[in-house]
Amino acid sequence: LRAVNEVSLDIFPGETAGLVGESGCGKSTLAYIIMRLEKMTRGEMFFEGRSLAEMSKAQRRALRPMIQTVFQDPQSSLNPRFRVRQIVEEPLRLNGWTDAEKRRERVLGLLARVGLGPEFMDRFPHELSGGQRQRVAVARALCLNPKLMVLDEPTSALDVSVQAQVLNLLRELQAEFGMAYLFISHNLAVVRYLCDRVMVMYLGRLVEIAPTEELFMRPAHPYTEMLLQSIPSLDRNRPLAAASNDEMPSPLNTPPGCGFHPRCPRAVERCRREVPGLSAVSDGRWAACHLALRE
Repeated sequence: LRAVNEVSLDIFPGETAGLVGESGCGKSTLAYIIMRLEKMTRGEMFFEGRSLAEMSKAQRRALRPMIQTVFQDPQSSLNPRFRVRQIVEEPLRLNGWTDAEKRRERVLGLLARVGLGPEFMDRFPHELSGGQRQRVAVARALCLNPKLMVLDEPTSALDVSVQAQVLNLLRELQAEFGMAYLFISHNLAVVRYLCDRVMVMYLGRLVEIAPTEELFMRPAHPYTEMLLQSIPSLDRNRPLAAASNDEMPSPLNTPPGCGFHPRCPRAVERCRREVPGLSAVSDGRWAACHLALRE
């Protein structure tokens, strides 16, 4: 099984890069690789021009504070035995902040920045709402001034109104601190609102990369068309999805050629034989599709 296969991408300072695709396509595995929670079996990863493979253990440890994450479910990502102040200050303590008073001031400032007052300092996670727990997770991720934040479905466990509050908070924090975001989501409406660029993943491969509005207005890959047509709509005249109702093939038994060809209504013989590489189709747009490249 190759959960992530020949993926090549860039994330630029200050941008929000979206990563979308069906469950099981490899999005979270790619995020874990970036966060160093999973090891690559092949390939390279660079951060600010430096190869992680060439770094010493001490250099990689020094790099860890620069890449932080906010997980999908704050209920499971926060230690239930820790109070809020302990949760947020733990990264500070582990990274050399020995002065307890400075840690407390930092925690108070971060909680205030994400919209939580000092009265939340001594509460446990079970005493908070879902939105409040996710704000604590954001404060914890911010405490070491990261340059890249990996957001793995950070709003999917929240009510719609709370989702909007957290998304607006993320936009404000990015404008204030200049961080880059890798935003992983199934919710394409949220991706369109928040992201500057979108990367579409299918069976462990990237099949399209494009600026957000261009991707939503003119998708280049048939799989991207299928994803966009699956967005709920009240328009009865909107055409049905471009793909069949078949589920994504098992990553353990991928079809030959283009992995999407069994579901693609426009597939040709070449699609069944050759795996298309990610190639430029226009300025700033990339697609892994024989038909898109031909057009």
